[in-house]
Amino acid sequence: MARQFAVFDIDGTIVRTSLMQLLVKELVNRGQLDGPKAGDIERILHDGRQRIDDSVFGSYMKQAFDLMIQTAGSGLSLSDYTEAITAVANSLNSTSYVYSRQLIDTLKKNNFFLIAISGGEQRAVQAIASTLGFDACAAGVYYLDDGKILTGEVQKFEAKKDAVLQAIISKYDLNTNGSMAIGDTGNDTVMFNLVSQPIAFNPNQALFKIAREKNWMIVIERKDVVYGMQMENGQYVLKSVNV
Repeated sequence: MARQFAVFDIDGTIVRTSLMQLLVKELVNRGQLDGPKAGDIERILHDGRQRIDDSVFGSYMKQAFDLMIQTAGSGLSLSDYTEAITAVANSLNSTSYVYSRQLIDTLKKNNFFLIAISGGEQRAVQAIASTLGFDACAAGVYYLDDGKILTGEVQKFEAKKDAVLQAIISKYDLNTNGSMAIGDTGNDTVMFNLVSQPIAFNPNQALFKIAREKNWMIVIERKDVVYGMQMENGQYVLKSVNV
């Protein structure tokens, strides 16, 4: 029998910030990035997250990566980068959302096929997916290396999230009935259109507007409180969230 699936975004959906921000902090802790320069990188990423137009965030990510490579001096070694990614993946209990972790655990117990689709870097996305026990994952970019150091070049994967998800569904013969998608920005709506149960998690303005128009479930996590918002009689009302 074909398995049901759930597809998750990562930045802002599983992890509270972005993989890039977590990586920068880890490199600072390891003495491989200068603190003030790391602050500049975080400001670039923060500015990108504040834009209403989700399509521009990729350019901010590229700016942040370029500055990270420049700040690393002679170059960030592939081994240092890999070790930092592993540390980020191992810190998920303190850097990820409670709701997302609990939902992942529940879905695994119910034999859902778990998929992560992110605009983040491939090695980082794979590390997160592996740590969480996902069955498949796809990333947005890949940092090129010469076998020893990151060269500063970025290979971008052009396929949109819906095309990637459709390919995974076909490859693993997955069941779309009862399937779920969880994301936090307008870029995730293309995945939502392919599933039975879309969940807009801590949505930005663009996604909130679309979710309201389509009557999608909204889940908000703030500090130690998680609550759902579901459309009834033309307005959202608070609902308890079961995971």
